Amino acid sequence: MLLSIIGPIFLVVGVGLLVGCFAAFNRTKRFLTTAREARAEVVGIQQRHGGNSQSRSYHPVLRYRTQEGATKEVVSAVGSNPPRYKEGDSIVILYDPARPDDMRIHSFGNVWIVPLILGGVGGIFIIVGAVLTFVMGR
Repeated sequence: MLLSIIGPIFLVVGVGLLVGCFAAFNRTKRFLTTAREARAEVVGIQQRHGGNSQSRSYHPVLRYRTQEGATKEVVSAVGSNPPRYKEGDSIVILYDPARPDDMRIHSFGNVWIVPLILGGVGGIFIIVGAVLTFVMGR
């Protein structure tokens, strides 16, 4: 009885995550078609706490100059523990010239992290849902 309910729920959640994956993939592709490259300096590290007080991540604060000459200072949306960068590091970033505060560190993981996570988790949910619905539900 319980498997007949859980399996389809996993399938629906998995499909929703894959839809989110494709939306994030398209948004990332659009970003990359217009993005410009710049060199940024790490001018600080911002510590953020997760849901529980022991979970921490460290986000680099980046200063860069756009091709138009404006100086921007932005906190990266992607952090790590331990910190991946230190003050004074120089890294390559990509930014949207129409919205220069919209930037990403130029690495495969930083650019594609959202579609990868959504696609991976969505795929797992679909596989588990299919097994629960069509194999174990018999």
